[in-house]
Parts: sequence; structure tokens; C-alpha cells
Amino acid sequence: MPTYPLLEYVQATADASGRAVVSLGPKKYGDSWTVKTLATITDSTTESQLRVYRGVEADSAIVASTYSGNQDTASGNPIIVPSQDKLVFVWTNASVGANCTCRIEGDLNSRRA
Repeated sequence: MPTYPLLEYVQATADASGRAVVSLGPKKYGDSWTVKTLATITDSTTESQLRVYRGVEADSAIVASTYSGNQDTASGNPIIVPSQDKLVFVWTNASVGANCTCRIEGDLNSRRA
């Protein structure tokens, strides 16, 4: 199976409760991701936190988190995202209107060579 560099990002804006939520996963049927690094940054004036879930926002589905959502990197064991699945990015405690961004790096595995 051919492998290509995975270089994606997500961006969301914090709402009145300080939450920003966005999801992203492999775009084509047959593609999967092996995520190795998640790097987050916000322009929040308060200290936010990022949690990343696979498939759904639930405690049992958390795959990564950062101490600081304002500027931090989460890495460790690779996160496998199969075809038609997604990662859900949730920032909390951000200032209202803050721009929240996360860079996703790793491998894109394609069965569509």
C-alpha cells in the first residue's frame, strides 16, 4: 500500500461557552491515516485545552490531549484512523471568538494507488 506524507489541519472558532469543535478524517474511500503528531495553537487569552477523540466525543474515545490548547504538541503512540472514520477536535476554556487550529502530521495510506 503506497504511503504519502499526511499534512492536514483543522480550524474552529470558540463559541460563547469557550468550546470549539471540528472533525476531520481520510477524505477518500480506501485511504487511512497513521497520525504521529498533533500540534495546536490558538489566539485565546485564557488557557485552553485540546482533547482529540476518534469517531465521537466520548471519554472512552479519547486518543490524545494537550496540557495547553494555546500552544502544545501531542505525540506518542500513532493514532490509526481507518477509512470513513474521523478525529473530533474539542478545545475547551478558550476565550470567546478565539481561533483554534491543530496541525495533523503522519502518514496517508492509500489503497487507490
